[in-house]
Amino acid sequence: MQVKATDADEGVNGRVWYRIVKGNEHNHFRINPSTGLVMRGVRHLDREQNSSHVLEVEAYNTEQGPMRSSVRVIVYVEDVNDEVPVFTQRQYNRLGLRETAGIGTSVVVVRATDRDTGNGGLVNYKIVSGAEGKFEIDESTGLITTIEYLDYETKTSYLMNVSATDQAPPNNQGFCSVYVSLLNELDEAVQFSNSSYEAVIVENIPLGSEVLRVQARSIDNLNQITYKFDPNTNAQALSLFKINGITGVITVKGQVDREKGDFYTLTVVADDGGPKIDSTVVTITVLDENDNSPQFDITSDSFVSVAEDSAVGRRVAVVLARDPDAGSNGQVTFSLTSGNIGRAFEIRTTNNTYGEVFVARPLDRELLDHYTLRIQASDGGVPPRRKEHTLRVNILDINDNPPVIDSPFGYNVSVSENVGGGTAVAQVRATDRDIGLNSVLSYYITGGNEDLTFRMDRVTGEIATRPSPPDRERQSFYSLVVTVEDEGNPSLSKQGPSVSSGVLLCGHHVTGTGYASADNPNPTTLKRNKAPSDPIPEWGEEFWPVSELEDTQVL
Repeated sequence: MQVKATDADEGVNGRVWYRIVKGNEHNHFRINPSTGLVMRGVRHLDREQNSSHVLEVEAYNTEQGPMRSSVRVIVYVEDVNDEVPVFTQRQYNRLGLRETAGIGTSVVVVRATDRDTGNGGLVNYKIVSGAEGKFEIDESTGLITTIEYLDYETKTSYLMNVSATDQAPPNNQGFCSVYVSLLNELDEAVQFSNSSYEAVIVENIPLGSEVLRVQARSIDNLNQITYKFDPNTNAQALSLFKINGITGVITVKGQVDREKGDFYTLTVVADDGGPKIDSTVVTITVLDENDNSPQFDITSDSFVSVAEDSAVGRRVAVVLARDPDAGSNGQVTFSLTSGNIGRAFEIRTTNNTYGEVFVARPLDRELLDHYTLRIQASDGGVPPRRKEHTLRVNILDINDNPPVIDSPFGYNVSVSENVGGGTAVAQVRATDRDIGLNSVLSYYITGGNEDLTFRMDRVTGEIATRPSPPDRERQSFYSLVVTVEDEGNPSLSKQGPSVSSGVLLCGHHVTGTGYASADNPNPTTLKRNKAPSDPIPEWGEEFWPVSELEDTQVL
């Protein structure tokens, strides 16, 4: 601006000079002393420091002259956008923002000011960097809010660079930083290192032995993780194993017997106190050890009876033994350890379970009528375990021995004629090595007694006279043929019952005829009462004459 003063004087006295006498202490202005033009001084004007200046301008003729006049000049400083926005803080902090904070949660408000006026003093906010899609800022208010879910385990803190820009050219900018740290919360699931665990142990493992260790972790890592068995786990498994709630070590607490269970499944739960727990499955396989001996079944034969004519190779008994161990430890084989006199029997193992006893050599009851066999069942373990069983074998008799007359040379006796009836003449004695009915003997006169002078006791073998006494004048010599027969049943033997014959000499020597039973190897066809001359009508027994007969004795 320009001030102007006039002076009515003439000449030198009328010349006017100008100067600023007040309000320009900082030399922001200067004035042309001759023209009165007020101009900016050497010092920069700053509206933000002083928006107006009150100057007192003096007009004068001479420096020392009394004639002078002054005027007040007010200079208003117009604003230019020369100020940058300034934040109230260089760094804003939001510590402990919950990681579970929902979308739209207020985080922090930043504030910047610009001393310029008008649009130059209006500020817009913007997140320049560091938000990573999780935060946004209201450009007018500076309020920073969440726009996405946070996760402490993914990122624990954020450092954002925020700008404030005025709205007038040259759009000055100010900057600040915003630091946000997250608060870790129990929002992550506990997770086992393995989805399943497997262990192999041997039965009878000592109590307290470690089986395996399960391990889980939580990304939150806030609380101690604890371990426990799921309550729905098999009760038998829970009785055998326990778990340390802190370390996750599973140990043995009960007697492990593979025969009671060879596979167990345990469900282990890990919990850190948060809403999301985890579980895993532990499978334990129990290996066998040879801790069980074979056991004979109650159905095993303990006593059998075997006919002495049983063929070699015939099965006579079966024993059954089981071993609950596994593999070779449970495979049973059988052997005869004692009582097998003359190796009469043998035992064969079938399916590692059955022992079959067979006749190995011909049997003879008359030599040995019973056997007490000790059968041993052994498993395949190392060393093997054994169990013994007693089998008693009774040898049944068959009619395989003929009667034998005590006197192989017959009997010579004399009897007086006219003796009374029933007078004993002689007694024939015979034996039979068989037993039972096979050894019960019957005695018959089968020849030489055509006039029926003598009779014979079928049971005792005693020969006595009949009521009609012998008459020497009629017959002075008798040659009696006696047959001895056992009572065996032919259907039970392969050889028919045999008959021994003898001749009783009474004064004169006469040769007699022998008889055999139905199963004799050399029978003839004559049967009792086939002809009226049958010599034994009074006892009613059936005999067949033979042409040749061993053990025929002359009595």
